[in-house]
Amino acid sequence: MAHYVKLKRRGLPLAVADNTLLTRLVQLEVAQFLPLLYKHILIPPEVKREAYKAPQKGKRRLRRLFNEMAGFFMDCIEADALIKNYLQADLDAGEAAAIAQADYTKSHVLIDENKGYNRARLMQLTAMRTTRLLVLLKQAGAIPEVKPYYEKLEETGFYLKASVRKKLLAEVREE
Repeated sequence: MAHYVKLKRRGLPLAVADNTLLTRLVQLEVAQFLPLLYKHILIPPEVKREAYKAPQKGKRRLRRLFNEMAGFFMDCIEADALIKNYLQADLDAGEAAAIAQADYTKSHVLIDENKGYNRARLMQLTAMRTTRLLVLLKQAGAIPEVKPYYEKLEETGFYLKASVRKKLLAEVREE
């Protein structure tokens, strides 16, 4: 853990990503901007396995992302096995591993699924969803607007409550 704590002190936080969120960021073509927000993204083996099981097109995109940004996306197995096993009682293996790893490394956890997001928040972790990351990317100057990305997410079946959408768009002065 000392290695990750040392990195964290240099400025940007570390994060651990779940597969669903990473896949969405790749689909939206914004994953390459994550270094503006994070020092490194840690990838648990369970998340990597899920990513490589994705449909063919998604699998190729994720592999290319991991290869092109190999110094940024880092494999990591550091997690408390007891916490990970406990979380697997009602979360899938990737979500459980991402949350356990974020807890162990004191990193942000990038996760979209409600159950996993709520569990991370209950554990007092900084949990970030795709929608929040898009707001941060706009604030960092990586993307000009958030609204078109929210529309693209909704076209792919991503559900965003109207009240949440309105609040997030108001935050970036697009509503």
